[in-house]
Amino acid sequence: MKWCVVTVLVFVTFAAVPGRDKPGATPARGQRSEEPTADRVKGWLADIDYLTAEIRRQHFVYKSRPLPESFGRKVRELKDAVPRFSDERMLLELQGLMRQLGDGHCYLLPITLRDQPTKWLPIQLYLFSDGLFVVDAEKGYERWLGRRITRLGPAPVADAMKRVSEFSSRDNEMGVSWVGPLLLRFRSMFEVLGLDPGSVKVRLGYHTGPGGEAEEDIDFIPVPRLRGVPKLGLPGTRVAAEPPLYLRQVSLPYWFQRLDEGTLYLQFNQVMNGPDESLAAFARRLETALGERPPNLFVVDVRHNNGGNAELLLPLMAVLKTFESKQPAAKLVVITGRNTFSAAQIFISQVDRDTKALFAGEMSSSKPNFVGEENEVVLPWSKARGSISNRYHESIPGDRREGIEPDLKVEVSSADYFGNRDSVLDTVRRLYGRP
Repeated sequence: MKWCVVTVLVFVTFAAVPGRDKPGATPARGQRSEEPTADRVKGWLADIDYLTAEIRRQHFVYKSRPLPESFGRKVRELKDAVPRFSDERMLLELQGLMRQLGDGHCYLLPITLRDQPTKWLPIQLYLFSDGLFVVDAEKGYERWLGRRITRLGPAPVADAMKRVSEFSSRDNEMGVSWVGPLLLRFRSMFEVLGLDPGSVKVRLGYHTGPGGEAEEDIDFIPVPRLRGVPKLGLPGTRVAAEPPLYLRQVSLPYWFQRLDEGTLYLQFNQVMNGPDESLAAFARRLETALGERPPNLFVVDVRHNNGGNAELLLPLMAVLKTFESKQPAAKLVVITGRNTFSAAQIFISQVDRDTKALFAGEMSSSKPNFVGEENEVVLPWSKARGSISNRYHESIPGDRREGIEPDLKVEVSSADYFGNRDSVLDTVRRLYGRP
């Protein structure tokens, strides 16, 4: 099986532009002045036509079928709106156009415009079961850590999440929970919510206690180097004395640890070969550990795994099937989440197909069978980058489910996260682990 997409919103790396915009200021050195209106409109119209042609040429579904009616309608509306929309807004609207194709691997990155970074908020957002919270912040904005956001500019969070769903490429609705908070950081998304184009700040509302709410302005900054949707890590710069296991080594592609005499925990964070150990070699080492001291509970955690190279999965799948055949009384539990995507979805689909594993946590952001592959497209005028899917991945023939629903559904609250608790793993161990 060919390389399967790592995630949405990937590819581009670039240095942040120092300094911030000031109202009415002359463009800083290295920044571009506004193009003449006629040339700008002509450029965006050419990009829209180019993107449409590339979709018709490459997309697995639409190279042989008519494009969705919603796509054609969006194209007409967008062409009419070019003179009114800012360039950053146009990038986001093109991402909304890609959303009409109906899969999470088709996207247009709203992060660079003619090789210059766009602007976004200096805080990382995450949607917990009890609201939208700040889980990380750039230097100088640490005071925002832990705040529950209640308003984004003029829009309550619920309204903002509804609007951002119109721009979130996805295979299923979990993709909005995953990608939506990232898109909500972009200045262009605030334009959609009613902010004036080119604003250098925006006012956010946040919860201060029972019935309390405060507001504060926050800057937009150039988008820094970006390698996909950020994974959930430790709460900002505050390192806990005892961080929960699932947040300790997110940067490693895979590792395992024996939690007690009866429980072995494997965290599988990326479908790739590590720098010092291939996935196949890791699978052999894991098989040895399972054979020497067979656990009665084997937990495989793929909450942070957004994909990679699906061709590498065979040795690890063989280990899981061998363990199950040799230890029929043991429990195999797979923990999934909104970040489980692409090649990781292929992995859990194979687990669902070939083992008796139970699933816990959240549903993944993809389907057992999905259209998806990375094929870079670069628009000629804006230089915006994106991807067009050209392959169908069928792990379970005929399966039409929107995702693999967990047998044990456990949502994560902000209290769990900031309190350094893993409610999912704790629940799995309580129900299936040896006392």
